[in-house]
This record gives sequence, structure tokens and C-alpha cells, in this order.
Amino acid sequence: MNITVIYPKQAPKVYRICAEEFCRLCGEITGETPLMITDDISIDSLPPGNTVIIGGKGVNRYASLYKGEQPITKGTDGYFISTADIGGGTALFLWGGRGRSTLYAVYRYFEKFLSCRWFWDKDVVPRRNTLPFENIFLAEDTPHEYRGTRYFAHRGLHRFQAEHWSLSDWQKEIDWLLKKRLNMFMLRIGQDDLFQKAFPETVPYPPSDQPLPYKGDGFNDRTLFWDLQFRGELRKQILEYAIDRDMITPEDCGTMTHWYSRTPQEFLEKVRPQLLSQPKGTNYADATGLVWDIRKKENLELYFRLTDTHVKEYGQEGVFHTIGLAERAFSDSRQENMRLKRLTYRLICQRLKEKYPQSKLLLASWDMWMFYTPEEVSELLDSMDPNQAILFDYTSDSARKSNLQSWKVEHRFPYVFGIFHAYEPSNEIRGDYRELIKRLARTKGDPFCKGVVLWPELSHGDPFMTEFFASNAWQIKEQTVDEQLEEFCTSRYTESEKMLSVWKTVLPLAKLMSWSKYEAVTPWVETDIFCRAAYFLDMEKDDPRYDDYLLPLGKLQKDSAKALEKLSALWVSENEMQKRDCFDLARTVITRYLNGAFIKICREYIRKKDIRILCGDALELLEAYAELLGENNEFTLYHTLKKLEETHPVNPSFVPTLKRNCDNLYCRSNIYECARDVYIPEAKMLFEMITEDEYDKERLLKKCEQNRISFEQKPLTHIEKRNNIPFLLLKCADIINKKSFSF
Repeated sequence: MNITVIYPKQAPKVYRICAEEFCRLCGEITGETPLMITDDISIDSLPPGNTVIIGGKGVNRYASLYKGEQPITKGTDGYFISTADIGGGTALFLWGGRGRSTLYAVYRYFEKFLSCRWFWDKDVVPRRNTLPFENIFLAEDTPHEYRGTRYFAHRGLHRFQAEHWSLSDWQKEIDWLLKKRLNMFMLRIGQDDLFQKAFPETVPYPPSDQPLPYKGDGFNDRTLFWDLQFRGELRKQILEYAIDRDMITPEDCGTMTHWYSRTPQEFLEKVRPQLLSQPKGTNYADATGLVWDIRKKENLELYFRLTDTHVKEYGQEGVFHTIGLAERAFSDSRQENMRLKRLTYRLICQRLKEKYPQSKLLLASWDMWMFYTPEEVSELLDSMDPNQAILFDYTSDSARKSNLQSWKVEHRFPYVFGIFHAYEPSNEIRGDYRELIKRLARTKGDPFCKGVVLWPELSHGDPFMTEFFASNAWQIKEQTVDEQLEEFCTSRYTESEKMLSVWKTVLPLAKLMSWSKYEAVTPWVETDIFCRAAYFLDMEKDDPRYDDYLLPLGKLQKDSAKALEKLSALWVSENEMQKRDCFDLARTVITRYLNGAFIKICREYIRKKDIRILCGDALELLEAYAELLGENNEFTLYHTLKKLEETHPVNPSFVPTLKRNCDNLYCRSNIYECARDVYIPEAKMLFEMITEDEYDKERLLKKCEQNRISFEQKPLTHIEKRNNIPFLLLKCADIINKKSFSF
């Protein structure tokens, strides 16, 4: 098999990357790596055999050999793949409207014609003797200008929290985005060393072996695990890798202060920007979390000095993003608050038009979803220039009355449809996919819909969501949930039919904890109650919405137990992706019934029923679940710490911060050490009180706080594995089958 890959010599780096990726995949599939040459070679000097032409006319001079129709527009994300005879052999033409879409063409060729499959955790690449070069033609384009993901600032477990990732982790992630034909990602994990680069005379680099002097508590403790100089270099390498591949990396601008991007104390003391006050007791009451008052021109200029520095040091200036005055209230007067928020947007837009006149501005929807009425959103958008601003809505899957549909944005103002999907602790399967399909269908054919994004507070929690999102981001699919799920299982698993059966059982359980299920935020719906029960369960209130959760669990009890039994049998597979998803599916089942047990305990206690057996069974399930988490490194803080140390030396003061970042009432989740040392002791204290009819919440919370402090001081240590996951899954199935779990 003789193949020569010709890439353009005088072209952006992405075209050489296209050639390298083609050669790499060809070598992986056939065992033979093609020859790579540039297009300055004469046609008479071409080696014999088949040829691959990377890039179209105006990019690769050999593209003129193609005489057929060219069904793509320059500058777009469309591409086409075609073969043609060129005299002594056959040429495979891989053309895109631009660099990244040429890379899409490379990956799509191997996907469409060689059955390769691309997943975030692993590629599926078959073995073949040769590559197909006969009768190949495929032309594809997308109506969506923006298709991307956001990586957020919460910390916790390595798999889910992007701030923990190494350069190689990021390179793998960016490669996956491109294989899925996505074109944008946003690294919103804090400001790294922007202050040090923008204001070097004012803000020094902090010590790398101490807590930050202005750290908060819980997730507000932003003490660094890697020194800030390294983080800056890492950010630069990540964004260079993405930009070399022609990806969009939106620039934060305007009022950038937030709980994860605080103002350094030195800057406050020396520069003294005027601050917009906040009520005490909020995440932003401390001066480091207060927004600078950009009604003062000098403060707006200071913010844009940070943005301009990021553009210069790390990024690119085509697309900007702002959160406005997100999650803030500055006055008791709603009208005054809204005037200030609208003014902030106008000032940011005006500044961008002056400095970056050809740029686009993505208006983050979070604050609109949280605090605006539909009428107020419409009024804001009416004041925006649709040629500059795009509503960047990542709450399109919300059940609240104030959402994309009620804002009357569709067919009126440029917008992006965004799937929020999950809060930071929600790291199992959560999606209400049937509702998502309905809402996505509304955007199909709407010229004002500029894209589809996935914007959760964690990454890779729900394995189906990543695939569901990516395929619909390219083109809204006219398929049912079951049809899309079947495609997913067939392409990902060895035992696809058995896995599909379990998925169909689990999805009704998954949507019981879908985010924003109700109009108001309810902690027992959107974040797990079993790890917060001592704090959040109201032992004096029988909420009628409990039935919305308990009745489906009761109907699915036998099927759910059987699903765990099936997962126990499927666990022995050699397919790594199947094993990972077995664990995620099992976690989803177990946590739903743990939540149900704690809610039922609350209800039965209020009704003065005997709860001793139910408390005993709930505790047994929680203990089995904790042991299960300890069997998987992805769910241990010790493993996360070791992964950090493999990348770069870790601040010796960081371990208590890591625990605080995980063990707070917003972020508690499926973490082994937390389950063992916090959730179980708290459950025991709660159950002891209520079974002895001595419930005293104030006394309970004091004991919980004492235990939390002990946990924070306890070192993270190696966890001895017993390799008994199948046994633990069967044990959990037996517990869920008990009469006490008949909801």
C-alpha cells in the first residue's frame, strides 16, 4: 500500500496537523504510515500509488487536479471528501472551508469509511489491510456557527474537573472536540496570572507553598495546587494547541470578578478601584469578590486591561464573552439593579466596538435565567446590536418559566441553544433527554439559532450526554431518544444490546434528578440529599413534591435491582468504556434510591411511623455505596491528588483546600473519602436522634461541624482495593429489593 499525503507548504499550521493525523490514523489501522510531503514538489516527482490532497484551491496547489463540483463555501465549517483518478493513481481530496473543517474532513473520512469511533475517553479504531480509495464522496455542512463546551472552575475529582487536567489531558480533550466537529471551547477556571501580567508593578506572584492570604471557605477557597507561573504556562500551551487547530476560544471581558476569579488583595490595596457593594453573607461580600464599579471609566479600563492582556498573552480577539453582573444585587430597588445591569452591558459593548470593532460578544444567560423576568430579558436584548451581540443561553434545558422560550428570542435575536445539564456535584447520569429533543427541535430551521453548546459545571459526568450533545450540535437529529441511545450503545460497547437494556431502565431514574426540574431551586431535587441530609432535610415538613420523586422509584424498584444485577455481570468485560459506564449507571441507580430512602425517612418520621428498619437499610446501602466508590480511583481524592503530583509539584497547603472544595453544602458528591468520613457519620448521628425521638437540629449540626473539622485534618492515604465491585453491585441490588424501599 503506497500512499503519499500532500499538504500545503504556505498555509497555517493546521494543514500540516491534518496530514500528520491522517498518517497517524492510517498507521494505526494498517500498520503502514504514508509518506508526507509538501505541495511544492513537481507532479512528475510524485511517488507511485495513491495520493491524499489536504486542503482546497487557494490552499494546496494540487487541489486543481480535482475537476468536479466543490460544494463548500470558503471560511465555513463545511467540508467534502472525494476521490478522483489523476493519471497514474487515485487521489483522495480532503477539503474544508477553513483549517479546522479540513481537520473534520480527515476524521470524518476515517469515521464514515473505516468505522472509526471517537469518544472522550478512547478512540475505537479497527484494523484493516488497506484504506478505501474508490467511489468516495461525502459533502457535509452545519447550520450552527458555534458548537462548543465550557470547562468550569469547581474542583474535586480529576475526571470531572478541568482545572486538575495536565497538558496531555487537554490535548486529548481538544482532539476529541475536533473529532466530534466542535469548534469552540472556553477555559473559565479563574484568571490564572492575568493580574501579574497586566499589573506587574502592583501584583506579585503568590508563594507556591502557602494558602492564599485572601482565601475563603468551601468552594471559595481558591488556594492554588500548582504555582501560578506554571498555571500560566499551562494555559498558554493549552490555548496554543487549540488555536493552532483553528478553534474559537472566547475571551472573557467586562466585569470579570466572580467567586473563582477574585481580585488580589495587593491590587485592592494599591489601586483602590471603586467597588459595588453586596449584602453580607453572600459569596461576593468580601472585597476580593466585589465588582469594580465600571460606571467609572477608569474601572472599565482596568477590566479591559485584563482582557487585552489575555488576548496578547494567550488568546485571540474574534469572539468575546461576558457574564455582566451575574448573581449580583446592588440595591433594594429592583429597578435600580436592572438599570445598573443594563448599563454594564452597554458599556462593555461600546468598549468592544472601539477596540475590537469586528468582534462578536456572547452574552451569558446565567444571570438572566436566575434573576430577570422574561420581559426584562426582552428589554435588554432590544437595546443590544444584533450584529454584535449573541444571546449565549446555556440554560435552554431549564424548567423555569424564565427561559429561552419565554424570552421570545427565537426567530427574533441571535442566540445559542445551551445545555447546562448538571451542577458541579451531579457527576452521574442526569439528562431529561425527551424534553431536550423537544426543545432542540424548536431551533431547527431558525436562522437566528447560531449554535448549540454544552455548558455544565463539570465535564464527562454523563457519558451519553457528551455524544448526544456533539451529534446534535452539528445538525439537530430527527431521531427519538431510544434511536440515539441505540446508536450510542452499538458504537461504544462490546455487549451493546445488554447495555442498551440497562440504559433504558436507568434513563427514567436519571431524569428524576435533572437540573432545574422545578421553578425554584430545591436542594433535594437538583443535588443529592443523601450527602446533605443532616443539613437540608426538614424533619418537620412533608413536602408534597416528594411524591414526584418517590412514586417513580417505587414503580421501578424491581427493574432497578435487576439493572444492578445485570451490571454486575457486565462488569467483567475487557471493554474499558463499558466498565466505566457500568459504574456510572450503577451510581445513578444507587444514588436515586439513597435519596429516596432519606426522603422517605423524613416523611415517615413526620407521620410518627416506626423508621428503625428503614434507617438501618438506608445506612447499609450508604455503607455499601461508599465501599463501591473506594474501589474506583476516579472517585477518590487520593487518586486526584496523585494525578496532580504527576503533572507538577503540589502546594503542601493544598490538601485541606481540596477537602473544603469538595465538602461544602454545594459541592458534596460521589467521593469515597467524603462518603466514608462525612456522609456516613452524619447519617448515623441523624438516625440515632430520630429513632430515639431526640431530634435536635442545632445539636446535630454542631456535631456535624466537629466531624467535618476532623475530616479536614485527616491526611489522604492510599486505599486498598478488594476488587469486589460485582459483589457490591449485587449487595446493593438486594438492599434496594427490600420491602423498606417500596416507595
